[in-house]
Amino acid sequence: MVKKALLTYALAAGVLIGPLSTAGWAAGGLAAGYGQVKSGPVGVVESRAPLNVREKPTVYSDVVKKLHPHERVLLVCQKRGGWVDGNPVWYRLHGSKGWVSARYVHNLQPVRPC
Repeated sequence: MVKKALLTYALAAGVLIGPLSTAGWAAGGLAAGYGQVKSGPVGVVESRAPLNVREKPTVYSDVVKKLHPHERVLLVCQKRGGWVDGNPVWYRLHGSKGWVSARYVHNLQPVRPC
């Protein structure tokens, strides 16, 4: 009987709190630590392997870091650059001096031009 009551309370709490825990994503923000939220267009990495973040918007530029598949990132702006699989658009990432090809990032909100 006690287990059934605990399960009922746990399920009720999950139903009430669950939608609140994703509200930050719906608003387009990512947690920046210590309660601060950085806002802006959010993108999701859509690649099977780690995605190269490059110094400039071209595949011939140096790789400065990598992003994991399904990772969410804040996008600052977009710019035309080197073509990647038929897509010339590149996104500037927030918090780093790096660029990623729009071919492998799905933007969840519109991204302003640089």
